[in-house]
Amino acid sequence: MALSDLHQSKRGIAALTACLVQTINESDPTFQERFLKRLGEAYYEIRDNSPASDNNHEALEPLTWVQEYLTGFSRFTGQGEPFLAHYRP
Repeated sequence: MALSDLHQSKRGIAALTACLVQTINESDPTFQERFLKRLGEAYYEIRDNSPASDNNHEALEPLTWVQEYLTGFSRFTGQGEPFLAHYRP
């Protein structure tokens, strides 16, 4: 099944964000942890405080993917490896 342009764009943005966080974390080992905390806050802010008419799924999905890419944890498949876990600069 072909994915929609929107779905593909969200996946690309999530992967790009994960790469940026991983790269910054190489020189600041506390960055990813701080980023994930803020990402969680953003998720709950959007989920809990957006008007009921908003389609929150479209906004929350890439946030969830970024978290999954960085931690390797998926609520559907459990713990796996983070995105590009074997990459070595």
